[in-house]
Amino acid sequence: MSYQPKIALVHDDFVQAGGAESLFATIASIWPDAPIYTSVVDWNKLPATINRNRVRPSFIQKIPLATKFYKVLLPLYPLAFESFNFDEFDIVISSTTRFAKSIITKPKTVHICYLNSLPRFLWNEKVQRDYLPPILRLILKPFLAWLKKWDLASSSRVDHYIANSQNIAQNLKKHYGYQSDVIYPFADLNFFKIAKVHNWRLKSQNYYLVVSRLVKWKKIDIAIRATQNLNFNLKIVGTGLDKTRLKKLTTNYQLPTTNYKIEFLGKVTKEKLRELYQNSRGLIVTQQEDFGIAAVEAGACGVPVIAYQTSGVSEIIENGKTGILFNNQSPMSIQDAINRQTKVKWKSHTCRQNALRFSRVNFVRQLREKVASYGERRK
Repeated sequence: MSYQPKIALVHDDFVQAGGAESLFATIASIWPDAPIYTSVVDWNKLPATINRNRVRPSFIQKIPLATKFYKVLLPLYPLAFESFNFDEFDIVISSTTRFAKSIITKPKTVHICYLNSLPRFLWNEKVQRDYLPPILRLILKPFLAWLKKWDLASSSRVDHYIANSQNIAQNLKKHYGYQSDVIYPFADLNFFKIAKVHNWRLKSQNYYLVVSRLVKWKKIDIAIRATQNLNFNLKIVGTGLDKTRLKKLTTNYQLPTTNYKIEFLGKVTKEKLRELYQNSRGLIVTQQEDFGIAAVEAGACGVPVIAYQTSGVSEIIENGKTGILFNNQSPMSIQDAINRQTKVKWKSHTCRQNALRFSRVNFVRQLREKVASYGERRK
């Protein structure tokens, strides 16, 4: 019988059900016997495919209401991940957007990190300004400065990095100084597909689609402003803290003399999201995405994507063939992109064929092979 390394998995937390958690659930399915270490878990947000018995949360789990006020507990996360003991494992695979990479392992243990993102609130000043009011930034300035130094220092604990895009690989090299391999995430391509029969009532609404968390740094306001002077509707899927401000903008810009309509649809079912993709004129991505799963889903449904070019989405679409890239995060830039997009005769099967690169099968195969190769190097 061939040697089988003992593997452990690490994830930042399970306090929200997002793309990172969905991707981690697939990683967990590749190594079904591996225990899962995390800082804190809301059991209602744990992906259904992960057995609870596998999950080993840190001491933060014992703090009352930790899953509700997890952001307030930020100073404890470094200690939480450093408290885990991985001495019995040959390979540890961390999946992170924040601090799971900061675990401590012995030299004999191979630590592989799948990096979805660097901590934005530490390495992106614009994001930090959008997240924290001026007075809170002033109060937290010494702590955030220390945390940034600690994050940089703890990045050296990883033996091998795998970035989720060339965009993240470049940020990893820029801020941490390390090279990485790239393995793209995946979308559910069997579910998100071209409509056999369109919903003509929906399609006749002549709308563009935004699919995003509603937070300020996502710049959804520029899509709202862009639609002011165009004869297209806008449907926005997602929830978040910026919803009130965005709805107020909508009221301000939605003039009585215009016929266009902006709708906030909130959280929708997967089936509804597919229908919205399939019948839209296209997906608008205003933010600087690390990668951009929504762009893959839209392409798989046969529709083009309009996206900010300084973004991981630029690695997904082919400008002029499966989407349009715009240069600046401004309403005028989006208006120009929409005008260019309306002049192209888009081929739905070309959009879908491009999206097929980002399949679950490809992700699983590439990650399994890469982990095996890293393990062989250490022998």
